[in-house]
Amino acid sequence: MDEKTLKKGERYYRSGRVLWVVKHGGKLFSKVLGTYPYYVELDLETGENSCTCPLGGDCKHVAAVMKAYEKGFYFETFEDHAELFPEAVAMEFLSEVPELALDVTLKELRFAVSTDESGSEVARLFRRALKLVALTGRKEALHVLEEVAEEYGHVFEDYELSLKLRDELRELEASL
Repeated sequence: MDEKTLKKGERYYRSGRVLWVVKHGGKLFSKVLGTYPYYVELDLETGENSCTCPLGGDCKHVAAVMKAYEKGFYFETFEDHAELFPEAVAMEFLSEVPELALDVTLKELRFAVSTDESGSEVARLFRRALKLVALTGRKEALHVLEEVAEEYGHVFEDYELSLKLRDELRELEASL
């Protein structure tokens, strides 16, 4: 990888675009927020890599994952299903630390608001965030959910789901 790509990858890492990294054996699996969410695989022994971005690999997303790994930002697992379902493994780890799970979910939710054309992913992440706020009691996250609900309602004003999500947020606010 050239120096320019490595520097872009470092900026991606520092700006928090690497959502999670799972290490299984000599391989890394990750989800990185770029123009869209991209999935990266990297063989630490050979350097061979792939990314779901248009370049297919040797890109800033791979460089960001390399930087995350160097900085110790990864979960290590010995689960056999890690290569097939790395995101499930990442979610298992995150479920053990609800505060971190909330941070990752809010980051992904903010991103999805600007990229999810159907609104389905935003709704899924919004509901996960609601549950995590209830679990952690982190009231400061409510302002993010307010902003997302407002934008969601603006973009998907004809969706009944917009009203339901607002109601669910109101219920959570009342319970806290």
